[in-house]
Amino acid sequence: MSNKGWISIHRKLRDNQLWTEKRVFSKAEAWIDILLMVNHKEAKVIIKNTMITVGRGESILSLGSWSLRWNWNKSATRRFLSLLQDDEMIELKNESITTRLTVCNYESYQDSRNANETQVKRKRNASETQVTPNNNVNNENNENKEISFDFFWSEYPNKVAKTKCKAKFLSLKQDDIDKIVRTLKSYIAYKPFKDYNHCNPLTYLNQERWNSEVKSVLTELPPLSKIVATVSIRVPEELKRLLDKGYTQEQITKAAV
Repeated sequence: MSNKGWISIHRKLRDNQLWTEKRVFSKAEAWIDILLMVNHKEAKVIIKNTMITVGRGESILSLGSWSLRWNWNKSATRRFLSLLQDDEMIELKNESITTRLTVCNYESYQDSRNANETQVKRKRNASETQVTPNNNVNNENNENKEISFDFFWSEYPNKVAKTKCKAKFLSLKQDDIDKIVRTLKSYIAYKPFKDYNHCNPLTYLNQERWNSEVKSVLTELPPLSKIVATVSIRVPEELKRLLDKGYTQEQITKAAV
């Protein structure tokens, strides 16, 4: 059997029950997953209040996110990505808040079919005169939402009900999605006690937990009076520490009186 030519694999494969089955990925599955997860067009993503442009054939998923997807430990994931880089299959670039992964020769995995389009189809495309700017804008917005959902799903623990979560996520307003992307990592990192488990992702989405994050953190903080009694809020470092914990300037001032 000839090993020439190629086949098209749709990104919907990521939602198929065979692909989402809980398992340890093989190296081949991990490589296919990279091809499925990298962007097929340029998009912008906000992480920790920083706007990052992610190009075609690129991904900014963290080492931990890839490890969770493949059920590998971070050491195995790091070795595998280094192997791919040594073989010039990918390029890795460390950035201030994440790692940028770029698939080498990405076009060779995507655009071969364009060269094989029939003349009839080309003529049909050339003869189309109807302009649909609204549809184009909607399509671009939907693609950006898809990218944001991939980030959300890779980062959020307790991965259950992915289909329902995706439908709910894509129905959200863009402002809400931007806030989710901006605050998700800090939301996940916050645990009021050692064995705390975050709610399921669908509950997070249905209850709009991204809006209650700051409020919930404040209610879990210890009484300010106990803290302020032991320090002087006139010391800039201590004031900054309290502000970083989530207290407002007004709360600190009242507690110090």
